[in-house]
Amino acid sequence: MNRAQATTLAFAVAAVTVTVGTAFIAYRGVRSAFERESAQRLRQLAELAASQLSPADLLDARALGTDGTGLLNVQAQLDGLQAVSRLANVAVLDDSGRVLYDVRDGLIEPGRASGYDSLAHESLARARAGTGVALPAFRRAGRETRAAAVPVPGFPGAVLVTETTPEWGGELARLRRDLALLAAVSVLAIAAFAGLVLRANAAQFALERRLSREGNLAAMGRMTATLAHEIKNPLAIIRGSAKRLARLEPEAQAMADSVVEEVDRLSGTVNRYLQFARGAAPEPGSHGDAFATLAATLDLLEDEFRARGVALARSGEPAPSAVRLDDASLKHVWLNLLQNALEALAEGGRTQVAWSLAPGRARVVIADDGPGIPAEVLARLGEPFFTTRAQGTGLGLHLSKQLVQGAGGTLLVESPPGAGTRVTIELPLA
Repeated sequence: MNRAQATTLAFAVAAVTVTVGTAFIAYRGVRSAFERESAQRLRQLAELAASQLSPADLLDARALGTDGTGLLNVQAQLDGLQAVSRLANVAVLDDSGRVLYDVRDGLIEPGRASGYDSLAHESLARARAGTGVALPAFRRAGRETRAAAVPVPGFPGAVLVTETTPEWGGELARLRRDLALLAAVSVLAIAAFAGLVLRANAAQFALERRLSREGNLAAMGRMTATLAHEIKNPLAIIRGSAKRLARLEPEAQAMADSVVEEVDRLSGTVNRYLQFARGAAPEPGSHGDAFATLAATLDLLEDEFRARGVALARSGEPAPSAVRLDDASLKHVWLNLLQNALEALAEGGRTQVAWSLAPGRARVVIADDGPGIPAEVLARLGEPFFTTRAQGTGLGLHLSKQLVQGAGGTLLVESPPGAGTRVTIELPLA
């Protein structure tokens, strides 16, 4: 993930958080406003009712209960208030917290302990001390219920309690539903926008990589053509001089032949890179022996594997394996893949090379028990100029794939996590 994609994701997460948080805060704000308004109304009604009560009637109600007229006067006042204000209940308690009168229960059992005292003892104590308070919310018959308590003037310790069942539950439910829908739509819009930005960024990143790769290939083409021109002329002079030396004496002839052979090999290498830079296909009619060149390359590298403490095992029977790729190109492929395996292994590692014939194809498998290749690196393996080595160019494996595919074959790299790397090459027999 590049920096632009990380920034886009961070912005999307922040926007979603702000949207959801704003909706939640708005809901809590409206709910708090409803609660404050309800508590204020309850206290006002309670204060109004308390101011209308006669302390003498309350004292009479406490002393005589249903036998006196005071309780009837209190009943008339509180029942009327409850009917007009549509309160769920109105009750008056004496200084000991016992019921003097309760609208919901009527005249039944005056002087009993109040249920409000068990629900909010501390709040009622504050009300008895002279401060009107809102009682903590509670549930009655499955519904949320609110209550307020105020002191009764002229009767120290007496408290009047008003109770209501809020009617704004439906409004809050609709608000909650609307805010949730708005937040969901906003989150979906933000997610869609972020998805479009990420997709555009990924496309731009891929385009930049492709343009960079094409620019590198073009630069390499120009560089290769220049190097080929500059190298071929000295090689031609060296080759001609070696041919003339071959006529002097037998020892000089052997040395000259060796020089000519190496010059021809170097010329072939230059031609292959020039062919790769031009994007041309391998020359038609080229043939080589896949298994013989592999065995020769293994013999060449065996000492280097041994010097690094890496085991090199081989399995396969000699068999005619002519393919549509010349010996020099085949040696280049085997050398590159085996060196990659050697670089991936520490001392004590092991590389297994196996070859076999399948119907119409030569098959070679090079497997090592190294740490394997991370998935993100494996996805880009074989791209020109992509390498994980400090001194690498990223061209070896790419050129090897080009050579194999140009001959009609396949080169597959597999690297399960922690299970080493396995390279499978298949070439059609000529």
